[in-house]
Amino acid sequence: MNKIYLLGFISCLSACHYPDKAAQLNQQPKLEQKQVIPKIILQEKRLPSSYLQWANQAEHQQQILAYKHFLKAQGVDSYIPDAEFFQTARDWQKCNYAEYEVPPRELWRNIVPTLTILNQFVEKKLIDQFTVTSVYRNYALNQCAGGAGASKHVFNAALDFRIGSEKPDPIEQIHIEKTKTKLCQFWREKGAALNMGLGVYASGQIHIDAAGYRTWGVDHRYTSSPCINNFSNNNNE
Repeated sequence: MNKIYLLGFISCLSACHYPDKAAQLNQQPKLEQKQVIPKIILQEKRLPSSYLQWANQAEHQQQILAYKHFLKAQGVDSYIPDAEFFQTARDWQKCNYAEYEVPPRELWRNIVPTLTILNQFVEKKLIDQFTVTSVYRNYALNQCAGGAGASKHVFNAALDFRIGSEKPDPIEQIHIEKTKTKLCQFWREKGAALNMGLGVYASGQIHIDAAGYRTWGVDHRYTSSPCINNFSNNNNE
């Protein structure tokens, strides 16, 4: 009888120190679960009411869906909010033109290399918060807005964006200048292979396209680009 009690006591100790294996297996998946975090997280922007009104028109809905489907088929994901992607130009109202427009279908392919460059900026964390100010511009609007006669925007091959706010404070301006330096470095290292054009302006406006390896600054000349001036100054130090 004592042996029976002793065996029962040992069994109890074993159960206390070694939980049921089935219970352990049931708990294991909970320990291994991991939160899925998106690769790129950008601040969400509220869509303007003017864009929603334009985009909700049946004709525009079809054009938007077709264009975005085309870009996806080309393997291009856009980090640009739709309201910025389809915005025509900052001077649209002054020029008595539409605020939003889908480019003609024959020009859709032209923006693919430029979007690829912008996506690399985002994925390499060269830029974080930015606002796209112009992509496609109709020829008449481009002329009214003061764009170059052979502007790549007319061919849906260029993209302008602004780093930071329109009226940055001194601290934000430092961040803007550092971002410009990063973009210039990218242009020097990768620009030739990407056939990349980079315009860098004092206001924080940036122009990119894939229509030729070149750079320019405030007066639209090669010599005014900070990508040339800063690089030359650094080499002379």
